[in-house]
Amino acid sequence: MRSRQAIGYVVQIDGVDITLNLMDVHRGQLAAHAHGISVVTEVGSLLGIESGGRLLVMKVQSLSFAEPKEVHRFGLSGASPSAEPLRHLTGIVVGRLSRESKRLAFVSDSLSSPALGAEAFPLTADELSSILGGRDASPAEIHLGDDLRGGGRLMVDLESLVSRHVAVLGSSGQGKSCFTAAVLQQIAKMPRARVVIFDINGEYEDAFPTAQYPPGAIQVTRIGGTDPNSYRIPYYALGRLGLQRLLLPSDKTQRPALTFALDHLNQVKWFQASGGVGLAADAQPSLFDDCRSERVYEAQGIIESLRAGTPPPALSWPPMQALGPLIADSHAIAPARNGFERNAWNYGNIAPLITRIARFVDDEMFKDVVSVAGGQGCGGPLSWRNESRAVVERLFGGDEVDWRVHIVDLRRVSHDLTPFVLGAVLELYAFELFRRGQEDKRETLLVLEEAHHYLRQMGTGDEAVNNALAYERLAKEGRKFGLALWLSTQRPSEISPTVLSQCNTWVSFRLSSEKDLSAIQSASEWADKREVRRIAGLARQNALAFGGSLQMATLIRAPSADPLPRSEDGKFNQWAEGETPNGSEFLQGP
Repeated sequence: MRSRQAIGYVVQIDGVDITLNLMDVHRGQLAAHAHGISVVTEVGSLLGIESGGRLLVMKVQSLSFAEPKEVHRFGLSGASPSAEPLRHLTGIVVGRLSRESKRLAFVSDSLSSPALGAEAFPLTADELSSILGGRDASPAEIHLGDDLRGGGRLMVDLESLVSRHVAVLGSSGQGKSCFTAAVLQQIAKMPRARVVIFDINGEYEDAFPTAQYPPGAIQVTRIGGTDPNSYRIPYYALGRLGLQRLLLPSDKTQRPALTFALDHLNQVKWFQASGGVGLAADAQPSLFDDCRSERVYEAQGIIESLRAGTPPPALSWPPMQALGPLIADSHAIAPARNGFERNAWNYGNIAPLITRIARFVDDEMFKDVVSVAGGQGCGGPLSWRNESRAVVERLFGGDEVDWRVHIVDLRRVSHDLTPFVLGAVLELYAFELFRRGQEDKRETLLVLEEAHHYLRQMGTGDEAVNNALAYERLAKEGRKFGLALWLSTQRPSEISPTVLSQCNTWVSFRLSSEKDLSAIQSASEWADKREVRRIAGLARQNALAFGGSLQMATLIRAPSADPLPRSEDGKFNQWAEGETPNGSEFLQGP
């Protein structure tokens, strides 16, 4: 500390609160010393307090005059310097710095306190970097940004950053996508990286030009369309879990009927001309979705044989509308006075589910991203599990992958379908992830852009609980199976509180909604109320970073991606350029 001049000394210790008297010679917010210039008297800045052989680190929380009501400007009304009240600086001890093996190391410690009269000093850039960075040297350090208070670089170990999930929050245009791309670009340079990006708006392909990476390191799959890289998800590959998420059946009547239909869909075939379903060996259909009175006994016989498991499997999957007759007749056929009938009351219970299936089948936007036509499947005997595994490996990769970053371009998935389609895909991934078990981990970082569109509850009551299980379980238990989540959203208040509460590291750009700020406060154990209130006033590309992977909450300037994702603002000033229709130039002003 000999190269620095003290800016104050400890005059009061009240629990965790430390009060300093500022020296008369120090009257600004900056302090110059042999190692540069440091910010010292701004809320959130850090100071060092000598305490024997260690240096305690204090975070500034408030500044005041000792007698604020008596404050007056020097030079007026005959005032003298001695009449000016003492200036106080209040803060808390957040840890201590020590030198270990010729390297500065920071240890979080809020219980230590200095001695009365101990002097406080500004911190150097190296000391700030040691405080902001991890305690141990890391083979995979990530640059999260630069400290706005002292200029130190915020470096974080990759494993501590992502292994327990990351939440990146902020209003539109504040720098979320640019920050996410900047971090992922650092990760993409690692030879064994495995990152899957759910790119809702098609922004990230520009940020990962294939020419800058080894061949095959960047893969792009577009969901929907006819592009060579496009992929339409077969409806039957969504499996039981995915289709239940997609169709949202009620628990008491619709879910059992849908489960029956899904269990036996691979044993029937579709008759296009009559719009009905029969067994694979039948010459005409017997199952229908409109509660008609004909062929009731034949339909009942088929249902009983399916329940007994006697019919052989079909050779190909029927189209999606085949679900309707299986659902309808498995629930509507009931005993009657003269045998069996399709009961209108029973049919009324499952009619909304049949209507929902018909709407999806007729929806051109849905058919653009999900194939409803049926087909041979992935080969071999028809099996939900095999088809689901094929989709998971197509999107998330198998045991070994050539790519480091897989961008799943979802721009063709309309926003009203996003929660259904992506919710179904996440159901499949969760099932496959937990089926593999912890012995077969495939460390994967899953980046969920605009997560508020699909990581939210659908329905109400018990229905909402059932529909939320997959992504909430991924957030709660995925860490043990090698999955890390990176959530990026404009509206944290619309995301499941369970998912938010599992995030260990938070990077929040400007948010102005009180509802969103309250969601951060309630979801994160690391969020100090004073710090959260400052989020609403952050400038563009500035963020508050806090959480378990960081030593303390830090205001940072986020790094810039190079190249940038396709998320820049519109260039409206170009409207003033060019020529008028008659060829004369626009006036540019005086």
